[in-house]
Amino acid sequence: MTSTEVAAFVGGTHHGSEVVLSGVGPLDAAGPTELAYAEDLVFGDAGVVLCRQAVEGRTCIVVEDPKLAFIRVLEVTVVPDPPLPGVHPTAVVEGELGVDVYVGPYAVIQADSTIGDGAVIHAHAVVGVGCHLGAGTTLYPHAVLYPHTWVGAGCTVHAGAVLGADGFSFHPTPEGPVKVPQVGRLVVHDGVEIGANSTVDRAFLRDTTLGAGTALDNLVHIGHNCQIGRQNLYAAQAGVSGSVITGDGVVLGGQAGIADHAELADGVQLAAKSAVHGRVETGTWFGIPAVEIGLGKRMVVGLRQLPDLLRQVRRLEARLAALEGRSSDGE
Repeated sequence: MTSTEVAAFVGGTHHGSEVVLSGVGPLDAAGPTELAYAEDLVFGDAGVVLCRQAVEGRTCIVVEDPKLAFIRVLEVTVVPDPPLPGVHPTAVVEGELGVDVYVGPYAVIQADSTIGDGAVIHAHAVVGVGCHLGAGTTLYPHAVLYPHTWVGAGCTVHAGAVLGADGFSFHPTPEGPVKVPQVGRLVVHDGVEIGANSTVDRAFLRDTTLGAGTALDNLVHIGHNCQIGRQNLYAAQAGVSGSVITGDGVVLGGQAGIADHAELADGVQLAAKSAVHGRVETGTWFGIPAVEIGLGKRMVVGLRQLPDLLRQVRRLEARLAALEGRSSDGE
């Protein structure tokens, strides 16, 4: 592509000489025939820069959101095309395939399952009995869908993810814990991305649900009966206990946790390593147990000051003891 073609593609304004592009790169390393983007200052040797303001003497493409424009270019120039449709001879297919589906080596699609048009199922992935996979959805190698799991269109399930496994539930008895059968489903709505080795459990009786556009990082766990809203973003190792309800646009930092039956309203953010119990109505929360982030920061500062405060208290106690001793001698 040329720089003028890129400008037309992203809807930007071209400034400077036209450059024939050979690739893309980061701003601090891109060469004179590569495209980069700048959030703030433009520097380095990139031949073309996506930026918010033109820079004299540089070939620039001015756009409102440089990173978004750069992403759009990556989508059409660097992201690999899906494999050509077809079923590998080692695959086991008992379910119904739509048109233009790819099924890789040793993948298994069990009976009564339906696979939507253009879906991609990579090597060793397993689709259990009675599952649904929407159009354009991709299962990467060793992803597993337990029986009766429903996944919508345009989803991405990365390698090793397990969808629809048993919820962790045991009923106490005098003889010991009794496992509670998990006979509900997992329903994943359109456009969801599930990271490598993440797990989402099916429900006890009804459905565990992931809302449209939600994205889970690697090693995220979602417990049974959860109702996760639209466009939630959960970073690596976040954990959500059973029967949690979240609104739309909820964000969890890495290793954040939500206790069972908790509720998070729209737009709530939970900082890394924080833990929530009960209901959170708004804002960003921090700590264990989580508190509003402003209070949480003050608590951290106070905790750091605690050794000095203790030393001051000991000095004051010593002075008080000395004063009381002199007073007693005087009497």
